[in-house]
Amino acid sequence: MSNWIVLVCLILLACKVCGRVATMFGQSRVVGEIVAGILLGPTVLGTWFPQISEKVLTPESTEVVRALGELGLIMLMVEVPWHAAGVGKRKGGQLTPVLIATLGVALSFSLGCFIGAWSKTSIAPAQPYWSYVIFCGVALSATALPVLVSIIQEHRGIDVQAGRLALSAAVYTDVFAWFALALVLTLQFGGTVGLFESVIRGAALALYTGLMLLVVRPWLKKRIIHIALGERSRVGIALVYCLFSAQVTAMLGFHHAIGAVLAAYVFHDLYSMEQAWRRWIGRFGHLFLAPIFFASAGIQVSLGAFTEPGLWLWLLLFLLGGTVGKVLGSYIGARASGLKPKVSIEVGVLMNTKGLVELVILGVGLQAGVLSESSYSIILVLALISTVLTVPLIALLSWWSRKNASAFKVSSGSDV
Repeated sequence: MSNWIVLVCLILLACKVCGRVATMFGQSRVVGEIVAGILLGPTVLGTWFPQISEKVLTPESTEVVRALGELGLIMLMVEVPWHAAGVGKRKGGQLTPVLIATLGVALSFSLGCFIGAWSKTSIAPAQPYWSYVIFCGVALSATALPVLVSIIQEHRGIDVQAGRLALSAAVYTDVFAWFALALVLTLQFGGTVGLFESVIRGAALALYTGLMLLVVRPWLKKRIIHIALGERSRVGIALVYCLFSAQVTAMLGFHHAIGAVLAAYVFHDLYSMEQAWRRWIGRFGHLFLAPIFFASAGIQVSLGAFTEPGLWLWLLLFLLGGTVGKVLGSYIGARASGLKPKVSIEVGVLMNTKGLVELVILGVGLQAGVLSESSYSIILVLALISTVLTVPLIALLSWWSRKNASAFKVSSGSDV
């Protein structure tokens, strides 16, 4: 049996087990799948069972797994507009979520850039300065919309208003993350192949985006009702279009994920595409390809680097900066909008959730050379911890609210 088949089977088995364990503890399945990758990586499998690791984690097998993970990422990116559309249909004004997203991003991005500039000589000495610094700001200010949707749907203790506002604000945060990621890659080009070519590439991406959203999408909306295609044919065409768009942005020097998201926004609300996609492709992607993507992100983490005490300090600083910036900024935005303190802090905690978007950003940064292996490991562990902490912190806030409500009732009764 080929090494890559063995590795894929090990990944799927480990993801199944670790995902089940994560859900038993009230966590998202994604957390377990990332942990599964870490267990199969050099830190655990490579240390405890080096002979098995050498046979399984060969360059050829890891390259196949990486390719499957990229395909899984494209499948996941296709679903991003459906989450955003579901949020956009909710009732209520958009001023409050815009303010929450803006202040949350502004404070966490600023702290991320500051910590990035401070940490560069220690954990990313060979990386380009501005690309690395801005990238750290983007990584700390991201919010994972798909993971946030899953958490809010699975845990009933979350305040309805807080969940609705966090989802709406996360949509705007995602938009910022994608544009900022494109900016980082443009800066990266400026340091390697010249400023002129980086400007050309950025302009080409903007032109392609405008063409897709302003020309192709309206044309499809007019023509789709006159084309008699079966469900499988429509899904097949959409899949080919997503792969084509992903390849176009890759050829421009950006990441496949950006092209996949652009393609998804073109057709996501046309002709019941969401139901058709989930029926024919989405289920396979979630069961087979998505776990491979999350696990491959974990495999690239080297926890052996954390034997250096300095990296633990940087992890703590990044964690504090990302958490304080995101929670406090979102809290200030919510309070400025007139929300109660309890709802505001709950919104801030939910906005600190990392996951899919963070993993995409980190993967792009590592491939583009913006991140070193040490900085990649630090920020991925940060993303993992931030996601894990979301559910316990929400439970703690709910308990604290009930306790204060009970104490208020008792004191009111005694006064009477």
